[in-house]
Amino acid sequence: MPQWINAARATLAGADPCTAPGAQCTQPFQCPFLSHCVHAQPVADGFPPEILPRGGAFAVALRAEGYEDLRDVPAARLTTPKHQRTWQATRDDQPVLDAEARRTLAGLGCPRNYLDFETIQFAVPTWVGTRPYQQIPFQWSCHVEQRDGRLDHHAFLADDTGDPRRAFAESLLAGIGKQGPILVWSASFERARLRELAEAFPDLANALHEVMERLFDLLPVARAHYYHRDMCGSWSIKAVLPTIAPALRYDALDVGDGAMAQEAFLELLQPETAPGRRAALREALLRYCERDTWAMVRIAHHFEGRDSPG
Repeated sequence: MPQWINAARATLAGADPCTAPGAQCTQPFQCPFLSHCVHAQPVADGFPPEILPRGGAFAVALRAEGYEDLRDVPAARLTTPKHQRTWQATRDDQPVLDAEARRTLAGLGCPRNYLDFETIQFAVPTWVGTRPYQQIPFQWSCHVEQRDGRLDHHAFLADDTGDPRRAFAESLLAGIGKQGPILVWSASFERARLRELAEAFPDLANALHEVMERLFDLLPVARAHYYHRDMCGSWSIKAVLPTIAPALRYDALDVGDGAMAQEAFLELLQPETAPGRRAALREALLRYCERDTWAMVRIAHHFEGRDSPG
């Protein structure tokens, strides 16, 4: 083990290897570091072949053929609907939104609950009953949309230094209600956290499993039916939202992404954090998580062709 650690440190201390991306990057398996290498290559206007969804070996082949910009690739080379949609929106600078997105969302009942979690990880567990690198949920936000269009917002943010999981679960069950779909962005994340909470608190397990059954994932709808070239191959909520509601960009927030949220909460856990700083951190965290669920409201409404209030 010490030899492996020393070898890893030596690799990290050195320069990037001078090896051009090629077939070895995807065979027999795709290298998880591929995006670092291919995006490091110079690109004309920021639309490299690697933005194609699950491009993998195909993007490498296009590079080998001399295509550095997706807009220069002939239409005949693109054979999958997702690749064709990405290429068309990038070439024409016109977003593509399939009518199927509206039909998919039209089938959802009311009330609609737009939900997001924030979590923190510790290499060395902080609380009894947790494990290294476990995703510990400490915050949630939920916008609830009624049939008449009225929107209410509910939220939770842990307010002490103890294990936040029990308070998180109880407040979620009280705030989410028992009816209507729960819309999330990448349901596997929320589902995994709910399953872990159910395992940790058996008396809440049935209610938490009922919440899991109501989850509806907006991310596959976006991937299948929407693309704007400014997304540059990413369907993260932070890439999609500015193409629909530019005024809601995250870079104006004091906490603008998940890593910053973890850092802010970690600072909240420190007893020496001053009261004024503590209040500012809480406000920043609440605004950030609320932005995520409001983003889902705006995106869903856009897919349905209707306006959002505010």
